[in-house]
Order: sequence, then C-alpha cells, then structure tokens
Amino acid sequence: MSERASFTRRIGAALIIAGTCVGAGMLVIPLITASLGFVLSSVVLLVIALLMMATGYLIAEVNLEMPDGSNFSTMARETLGRFGQIIAWLSFLLLMYALTAAYTSQGSSLLKSLLSNVDISMPLWLNSIVFILILGSFVYKGAFAVDCLNKIFIAFKFLAFIALVVCISPYVQKVLIMTETTDINFVWITLPLLITSFGYHTVLPSMRSYLRSNKKDLHTAIILGGFVVPFIVYIIWEVITLGTIPLHSQNNDSFHYIVNHGNDITALVEAYHSSYNLLAVDTFATTFTSIAVTTSFLGVTLALFNFNQDTYKLNKPNHSSKILVFIITYLPPFIFAVYYPHGFVMALGYASIFVAVLLISLPAMMAWKVRNDKGTNTLVSKLYLSFIILAGVLMIFLQFATEFKLLPSFS
Repeated sequence: MSERASFTRRIGAALIIAGTCVGAGMLVIPLITASLGFVLSSVVLLVIALLMMATGYLIAEVNLEMPDGSNFSTMARETLGRFGQIIAWLSFLLLMYALTAAYTSQGSSLLKSLLSNVDISMPLWLNSIVFILILGSFVYKGAFAVDCLNKIFIAFKFLAFIALVVCISPYVQKVLIMTETTDINFVWITLPLLITSFGYHTVLPSMRSYLRSNKKDLHTAIILGGFVVPFIVYIIWEVITLGTIPLHSQNNDSFHYIVNHGNDITALVEAYHSSYNLLAVDTFATTFTSIAVTTSFLGVTLALFNFNQDTYKLNKPNHSSKILVFIITYLPPFIFAVYYPHGFVMALGYASIFVAVLLISLPAMMAWKVRNDKGTNTLVSKLYLSFIILAGVLMIFLQFATEFKLLPSFS
C-alpha cells in the first residue's frame, strides 16, 4: 500500500466527495419520499446510500489497478473494450446534460419567484436566459472563476442550512414524523430519483490522485464523504420538511398540493411560507435552495463545458471557440427549461437512468473483468457483482415504468 496522505488531505477529500453529493438533488428528496412517511423514507435512503457506497468501492478498486490519472473513459476501455468506453462516454454526456437541464429549469423558476418579490415579471424564456448568462459567464471564464464563486456560495449554503434547521426545528410535529405510507408500492417510484442524490463517483479518480493512491484513505473518504455526511444531512432535511409540512391539507401547504402544482423547489418554499409565514423561514429557505441549485449548476456545467471542449476539439483560447462551446453546452438545457418549466424532477428522473448505467452497473462490470484477470472472482464475488449489476438494471426499468405511468404514484 502506498504512503498515507496527510490528515488535511484526507479531510479535504471527504469534504469534496460530500460537497459533490449534497447539492440541489437533496432538495427533491422530501418531495419524492413524502408519500412513504419518515420511517420508511429513512430505510430507503439507507439502502440507496449503502448501494452507492458499494459502487464507490468498486470504482476505487478498478481505478487503483490503472495508472494514476485514469478517468472513467480509460477504465472502461481497459476493462470492457471500445464498446464499454462508448457506453461510458455517452452515459457521462447524457447525465451531464440531464442534470444541467434540471438545474436550469429549477434555477429559472427560482429566479422568477425572487423577481416577483420586487414586482418584476419576465417571460419564462427570458428568466432562463438571464440565469444561464449570469452563472454561465463564470463557467466561460474557467475553473478558477467558478472555484472562487463556489467557495463563497458553499459557505453561505452551509450557514443558511444551519439557520433553517434552527428556525424550523421548534415547529416539527411528532404526529407528522410518524405518518405512515398509504401504499407500500410508492417506494418503487422513489428509488431511481434517490440514486442521483448519492452520485459522487465521478470525482473518485481525482481523489485517488489527491490521496496518493492510498486504498485505505480513499475508502475512508468514500465512507465519510459519500455515506455518513450525506445520509445525516438528508435525514435532517427529511425531519424538518416531513415533520412540518402535512401530507394532505385543505390549503396549499401540503405535499399533495406541491406534487400536483409544479412538484419543484419553488412550490416547497411556498408551502413553508403558507404554513408559517415567518420572514426568517422564508429568507433561509429561499437562500438555501437558491444557492444549492446555483452551486450544483456551476459544478456540473463546468464539467460539461470542459467535456465539450475536448470532444469537439475546441480548446483554442479564443472567444469564437469558447462561444461555440457555450452554445453547445447551454442551448439544449435552455430549450428543455422553456418547454418544461416545472421539469426539475422529470430531468432528474432521466439523469437517474444514466447514473444507473455509469455509476452502478458499469463499475460492477469493470470490477468483474479486473477480478477475473487477477483470479479473485470467486463465486461469492460473482454473486455480489451480479446483484449490483441487476440493481442498476432495476433502476433503469423503474424509471421507464415511472415515465410510462406503470407504477403507483402519489400524484
């Protein structure tokens, strides 16, 4: 085993992984799990967290068998051949576009809500353009500009979340926390969407390099950053939402109303306003949700922007090349946001398909090849990897079943 990384690097790696997890995806967790009740939601979250930690371990295992600096494309090519590399490439590209579409749709909706507070009204398409141009300008300038802005936003996001928890906690009702599901089959529709909230795996090759290829340090970072921190944060978020907003009510402050009137973060914030009408709650809820969407948008679109630069060989440091990359990166998500203004959850659903391929089934298939080559793929190992591959296939099936309305839905 290689030399241990410094304590600072170990903590830093765990925080980077946690920061990748805890983004805008967490905001929809209460929306998609409300019909299950808090107890069952917690169990489902735990199962998904364990599954994604297991696939994180598999990616670490495969990457550690490759030369330092190997990314997903290299790993797939070396283990599954050219076809595997193409699958990984397409899955990554479509995942990035699906997430960008989700964050653009939600960001435009939040911007519209914020502007309405100062009596400014703009067409939806203009909200989307303003949102993309403001944040996209930092992506256009490069990683350093995004990093500087992101550090500021993350600090405010953390403070806003703590403040929101403090303000809301006194209003948490035990009777709401103990509400049970009316249909156990609602669980199936939640599984694909939840896996997107634990999608930190794309940073693992970089964390391997950062931690000097030390297996123990990488595993510790995955446990802390990819499991412990996100799971605790998500449970707290579930408590302060499921414990304060009822499943049903006569007003517009219930989950049933939210799901049937937009099913997005704006509707959730409005439910808080209807329930408590407290300036502090409104302020912190709006601040936290807006910054969560912003930081996720910046991180994902920076990766997509750089990916498009490499794919289309537009790496020249001139404005004509960068403007073309900007259009390629943001035009498809803009079109989605205009046609599906409440498409946040829908786009995350599409993203879950590519998460299932890229971050669940593919890692197990790559690990299968690595273990076969090393002669360590025992019967137990094959059963374990087969289970994970099938779990990924199940997620894809469930998402398509959801799209075709074949599963029981709370709405």
